[in-house]
Amino acid sequence: MKSELGIYIYMAPAAAVIFSAAFFGAWLLQPQRRYILFFCVCFMAFAMGLLSQFLNIPSTGEANILVSGGLYTFAVLCLIEGAKARVKVTGGDALLFGIAGAIMMFLYYYFYVDRDLAMRIYAQNFGYGLMFVVAAVQIARPSQRRGADKLVFWLLLIFGLHFFPRTLLTMSISGDLHHLEKAGGAYDRDAVRAAFGRTPFWLVLNFSLLISSLLAFLALLGAVVADVIEESRQEGNADPLTSLANRRGFLRRVKAISGDPSRLSMSVVYCDIDHFKSINDTYGHLVGDQVLQQFARLLQSEIRPQDVAARLGGEEFVVLLMDANLSGAHVFAERVRQEVELARFPGLPQQASVTASFGIAQWRPGENLLAVMSRADTLVYEAKRAGRNRIAVEPHNVGNVEGEG
Repeated sequence: MKSELGIYIYMAPAAAVIFSAAFFGAWLLQPQRRYILFFCVCFMAFAMGLLSQFLNIPSTGEANILVSGGLYTFAVLCLIEGAKARVKVTGGDALLFGIAGAIMMFLYYYFYVDRDLAMRIYAQNFGYGLMFVVAAVQIARPSQRRGADKLVFWLLLIFGLHFFPRTLLTMSISGDLHHLEKAGGAYDRDAVRAAFGRTPFWLVLNFSLLISSLLAFLALLGAVVADVIEESRQEGNADPLTSLANRRGFLRRVKAISGDPSRLSMSVVYCDIDHFKSINDTYGHLVGDQVLQQFARLLQSEIRPQDVAARLGGEEFVVLLMDANLSGAHVFAERVRQEVELARFPGLPQQASVTASFGIAQWRPGENLLAVMSRADTLVYEAKRAGRNRIAVEPHNVGNVEGEG
């Protein structure tokens, strides 16, 4: 079979080795992305399985079938586990490992018990197809928020589904493979390999392996690149101290939200920690940073998933409350004000307390974001002039409202 197919059959394993090396290099650059290592091992195991089969290593038929089949199955599991780790989907491994175990059992049975080449082909191809489809269903449960997530989903689904028609069509024109190994009574492995190497199934399989591995590599590499770009973008939009959005990130997110016509009302809550300069001067900037981090955690714990919180700089924070009028925003701010006043902050003496002042303004239809932020900021200074640890609300519906602790 080697003399008939020549170097052509070695293109797929050579490509797989190159793809594995590329993912290994990507993992060295991004070691925090553990899923890249799964992709690296997947392509290497796939290459080893192909070489085991092509080079007849190990040389005995029984061992070769189980070793190459085991490597293929392991490669499929690694690709699936990498895809699931990337989208942070857990669970469902028992079903996948069960299918993988069933594939190996069928390979064993249809060689040792009832030798049947065709049934081994069906067991592997249909089994791998089922594994990919199951994995696609599993990672489809969370909503795909990014194009890269959808790309991985469609890769698994299409890759899994293609096993079924390809196998059925090529097997239907490959002759009676059920009796190929039994022809002539005794098992002649070389004769079987030579006959099998001339079948349409084998010829199409080699071509599809090369194309499929290339497409899978490009899709997975594209997902890795998309993740790196997204992380870089998020880092540029996040405050490194508190992990909240920074000013640029806040404006970008609000710009996307404000274009949604379904939003009936939105309010901006400005927050400013009282006497923060005194905290820095008395206890040091390290303690001041801890106060900012603790305040950000309190703020984050009170907002809803649809709200946006940001640190604008220094001790100034802002929150955009979705679908909230002045009254609802005041309830939110009062809850945060009380929690901050009662909280104990790391680095400060037990008796020391931290307070904050708040200004609330409602976003008017057609208004620029910076205008409503400016009004809320002005209201913060009104709260501070009135004694701090207070909430000032613009005079609309609710009127001038102050909460005092």
